[in-house]
Amino acid sequence: MINDIVKIQSSRYMNLPRKLSFSVHSLIAQKPELWWLYKPYLEWGQMKRKAIGIDPKEGLLLPDTELVIDGFQGSANSFATVAFKHFQSKPVRLMHHRHAPILIVQAIEQQVPVLLTIREPVGTVISLTSRWPHISVTQALKSYIGFYTTLKPYFSHCVVSTFEQTTQHLDRSIAAINNKFGTHFDLIDVDRANSECRKKISDSPERAAGRKFLKEHNHQQLRSHKNQFLLSKAISLYQEYETLSRSK
Repeated sequence: MINDIVKIQSSRYMNLPRKLSFSVHSLIAQKPELWWLYKPYLEWGQMKRKAIGIDPKEGLLLPDTELVIDGFQGSANSFATVAFKHFQSKPVRLMHHRHAPILIVQAIEQQVPVLLTIREPVGTVISLTSRWPHISVTQALKSYIGFYTTLKPYFSHCVVSTFEQTTQHLDRSIAAINNKFGTHFDLIDVDRANSECRKKISDSPERAAGRKFLKEHNHQQLRSHKNQFLLSKAISLYQEYETLSRSK
């Protein structure tokens, strides 16, 4: 039944409701005081994970959670998660792919180590809006700004990993986690991770070709006058996080 609902959700006739849902979810997920409104999104996400064979416990912050790997959509969360799990010599209880500041803040307050991924806003927005065409460039920019603005008071309590650091030097980011939090996670062989793990998360050639047109269109939208202020604000915010990431 869950799979049937997901198929209905994914149809083009649901684009407007999904567009509105993205904005509402983004707003609620940035407000700790709205936790009670976020819980239905959390529960629905758990049902979808279970339906597609992903451990639903990895979508929850539990008493035995050892590490959170998360960030805004399109910032190499999937690569970081798959590569990290691939190279651990024993199971590690993770929370990942919630894309919700409200849960990242809870993890920090509970002193759970957090690897916070971030990507420069142009690449992030193009990735997100080409993957999910119902999301507009303006929506994505506003959500990106809200996401990382919410976490600014906490970012010194995380290990921040830029897209380049995550995809090319993830071993250093995990070493920084171990150093900062006193953990003993196994390090990643980045060359092997890129050859062995990348194919698990890459688009099919057909899907990649379909996204190419959307990416070109959305690049034009990013350059439009109405999005320039938002883009400038997002870039400034990213630069603050990038500076912190270099200090780890």
